[in-house]
Amino acid sequence: MKIEKIGMRTIKTALAVSLTIFIAQVLNLKSPFFAGIAAIIAMQSSVSESFNMAKNRMLSTILGAITALLFSLIAPENPFFIAIGIIIIIYLCNIFNWKKSIQLSTMVFLSIILNYEEGSRVNYALYRTLDTFIGLVIGTLINYFLLPPNIEEQIKVSVENMYSQVKNMLEHIIWKKEYTGLDELRQEIVNIEKNYNILKKEIRFNLCKTDICSNFENIFQLLESTYNHLSIISSIEKTTSIDDENKKALENLFHKTIPNNHNKTNEQLDLVYNYHLNKIIKNLNYIENMLY
Repeated sequence: MKIEKIGMRTIKTALAVSLTIFIAQVLNLKSPFFAGIAAIIAMQSSVSESFNMAKNRMLSTILGAITALLFSLIAPENPFFIAIGIIIIIYLCNIFNWKKSIQLSTMVFLSIILNYEEGSRVNYALYRTLDTFIGLVIGTLINYFLLPPNIEEQIKVSVENMYSQVKNMLEHIIWKKEYTGLDELRQEIVNIEKNYNILKKEIRFNLCKTDICSNFENIFQLLESTYNHLSIISSIEKTTSIDDENKKALENLFHKTIPNNHNKTNEQLDLVYNYHLNKIIKNLNYIENMLY
């Protein structure tokens, strides 16, 4: 049985929940449950996601509370009207793109509308909103100040992995005439693009320098270009001949000799092949210079 390492996000989540519960007890809040849930929700994989999640969760909580108060005036605890209220909340959350906040909003709605103490629903709604606010604030602040997630390093690792994958794939194509699928490479690009979009948001919180982000954008464009050229080369099934320029560049890149090819080839196909091969080699050299 492999023992997994406890991650920093896990530790920060536990700290955020315990601190939130402590504050809820000090403030004598009636139900720290929602505060603890909000603290867990706020602990995202990046600071920008935490801020965005906290904002959406807070707005959806207010939505759930207001809807519950309005429906409690019409028919409190009526199953039919509760169903209508749930539909309205889900519909509005989808319109405002608060899809991940639907569960919390409906939970707040139910907790308020099913509060049986007459005349206390307004206070109860305020308490639930305050609970959520405290949890979201504490969770977000801990994620920001206590070792914030290093998206920059995650992207660099992904780029290095993809760079190695492309080099290995190119080596197999040139020296072993082996062509492997590009699905894994495509997925790596998707992951890098996802993290890069998060990184751009981190600039607002001074967690990434603009020039570093710009450098990653250039690398990402080179990787996209390399993938496209590699796809074309992989689709060429006939025997081709590598020209002298590409041969020399490949030998410098991999530090080993390419055996001479005496097979008969198609001259027009060779031009296409060498054009895309040259682009791949140049892109790899550019990426290597940017990374190292």
